[in-house]
Amino acid sequence: MKTDIKLCSLVPIALLALVVCSATASAQEGTAGAFTRMGFGARGQGMGNALSTMTSGTISTYYNPALSAFQEGNVLHGSYGILSLDRKFNQISFTTTIRILNEEAEIYAEEPGVQSISGLSVGWINAGDADIQGYDSDGFQTEMLSVFENQFYVNFGTRFSDNLAVGFNAKFYYSGVYEGITSSGFGLDIGVLYTVSPSLRIALVAQELLTKYKWDTSDLYGAERGNSTEDPFARIFRAGIGYTLPDEYGLAAVEVEMIDGDQYLGRVGYEIPIAEYIDLRAGVERIDFSDAGIDPRPTFGFSVSQPVANMQPIIHYAFILEPVAPSPTHILSFALHF
Repeated sequence: MKTDIKLCSLVPIALLALVVCSATASAQEGTAGAFTRMGFGARGQGMGNALSTMTSGTISTYYNPALSAFQEGNVLHGSYGILSLDRKFNQISFTTTIRILNEEAEIYAEEPGVQSISGLSVGWINAGDADIQGYDSDGFQTEMLSVFENQFYVNFGTRFSDNLAVGFNAKFYYSGVYEGITSSGFGLDIGVLYTVSPSLRIALVAQELLTKYKWDTSDLYGAERGNSTEDPFARIFRAGIGYTLPDEYGLAAVEVEMIDGDQYLGRVGYEIPIAEYIDLRAGVERIDFSDAGIDPRPTFGFSVSQPVANMQPIIHYAFILEPVAPSPTHILSFALHF
């Protein structure tokens, strides 16, 4: 009976995994790490996740590892997601910029005497559900179950000149679907940002290089019935263009990404200041260029800030229409610039 309880208890987990994957990453069916493709923070998600070329405001190296070299000062950023089906989606990061001085250096036109400008960032993304009811083979309730996924990352980015910045994210994953069934993996992101002019930027990003999970169910089912499987992440390659409109008309961004070599999706995003310390934004992601039947996902958001002494706290909010989920997603972020 103990084995039956475990077998039947896995049913709601499997169903939850299907729901989570379809509701958060329908564009990459059959690949692991769906939670990592939802975006990072309310600013990015409110702009349709088209943030790989944005070098001002609250930035995130999730979109492009080279961006940390453009974050002024220190930024502590936390995000909480309100999702349907009792799913959890939370994030936290810290980013800082490092300048090395040299009186004879003339690398940066606007900052003479600076030898190098680099950025460091660390962060954590967590997703899962801790309230899954288990059942035995007779339909009686057993213990409460949980699933979880975590990504921990360390970032480094540097500006080689006024025009070129390069960075990378080194990532560690740890996930679990049942007692004793866990998996871990390592990943790597590489990003490049090229500044064509003060208003125009181009980005190239490669994500989830070499990342995969390896699952082993021998301890649960026994050596004869258990097995070992590998679950690869989708390899994503993205190109983006960002443009700063004149006269404070905001920021616009367009991106195209290739997923595992056979799917092509687009993103667009726009952000405009409507008053001092108040920004509005909107976007659309998952624009399907591959006729894969993927529905686009509209997003909206705003930010409100108020400087206090040498600090600037900012509240970001995003509202996301989920095509396959029973209700919209709400993302609330808090960023402290200091």
